[in-house]
Amino acid sequence: MYLTDKLKQLKQENAISMHVPGHKNMTIGSLDQLEWTHDMTEITGLDDLHSPEGVLLKLNAFLSGKHPGYHAQAMVNGTTAGILSAIFAVRGEIGRFVVVGDAHKSVYHGLEIAGTPFVTVAFDELYNMDVGDSAVIITYPSYNGTVDPRMAEIIEHVGSTDGISIIDEAHGAHFGVTGNFPQSALEFGADIVIQSYHKMLPALTGASVAFTREKDVHRSMMKYIDYFETSSPSYLILASIELAHQFYNEFDDELFFSQRETLIKSMEGRGFSIIETDDPAKVTLNMEGLSPYALFDALDRAGIYSEMVTDAGVLWCLPLFHRGDRYPLEALLERLTNLTITQSRRGTKSEDLDFLLGKTAVRSVVPYPPGVPLIHEGERFTEEVIRTIIHKKSYHVKMEGIEDNIECYKVDEDS
Repeated sequence: MYLTDKLKQLKQENAISMHVPGHKNMTIGSLDQLEWTHDMTEITGLDDLHSPEGVLLKLNAFLSGKHPGYHAQAMVNGTTAGILSAIFAVRGEIGRFVVVGDAHKSVYHGLEIAGTPFVTVAFDELYNMDVGDSAVIITYPSYNGTVDPRMAEIIEHVGSTDGISIIDEAHGAHFGVTGNFPQSALEFGADIVIQSYHKMLPALTGASVAFTREKDVHRSMMKYIDYFETSSPSYLILASIELAHQFYNEFDDELFFSQRETLIKSMEGRGFSIIETDDPAKVTLNMEGLSPYALFDALDRAGIYSEMVTDAGVLWCLPLFHRGDRYPLEALLERLTNLTITQSRRGTKSEDLDFLLGKTAVRSVVPYPPGVPLIHEGERFTEEVIRTIIHKKSYHVKMEGIEDNIECYKVDEDS
């Protein structure tokens, strides 16, 4: 048994989570209310997710309470299914798509499948653009928790020119949980907002919710959610969405900020530098004289699993501490005290990838996480892209698609 044994091993080692999902190895929230016997199907009384009219309709109404004026739809295939559905839902109403800043690979996958023209722009460029007849896709917040303070203005600008705003709020389902967290794009009147409940809230992986303002758009979204989402939904995931939403409604942030301060001060006393961001539940760690990659490895060896590592540091997704939580904060602090630091990673000898220069990518190259493409299929490899790939490969960063390109063109080079 491969996967099962590995999962059991991590449990036996008391792995500590500083990554998604937000339940943090079942120590946050109330998922202990669920049992494996709740893994059921669309029997009498359990409704139909793709045409809800009973208990799942009531669940969606409960979720819609997050912000008045929005229609909510619970989903079990993650925000990816919501992004794909949103693109197809509006493509007949607009002339093009505008992708703002870095976007998740699912955005580009959806645009490729839809065969719809699109342009990519920076936030600053939007102000000088006529986005009428356009659907504008914005990632909010960024993977590391940064929010653009102009978000409300941008959504208003898109709406004032009769454009459609689609917000990938995968990492912001907890936004607005109290006044001490950033506001959700729902507060700004975005047309479509898709949230991954499982990332920062205590829900099972795959739990997501799509919010739409207009009934016609909601109807079209439902059509394509039916296309892209499994017809055999997990009732465990659906129930976890309900529990996570109840958690959101009842959350009091007093203990969260108290425990957060304790953690940050303790870490700073142990030689860590902490970069805080707009989202109080995201922090980036560094340690003087140590590469972020070596720090990531040291934490791994201590059984502390982080969300992501980049040249900027090690990203942690903090638990939403609450009264009655079971998060092992004391064990975390003890492991940090006993952390064994070595320059293990890694900077191995650079691989020669010059043969890729000028070649057309046969598959997009996507560091994962965060899932933002370095180069898209059909684009040509530049010196800058190749240097970035070589750097990431030297530190053993996982990149989807690179080996396909190497194999394709290495054969040509060697023949």
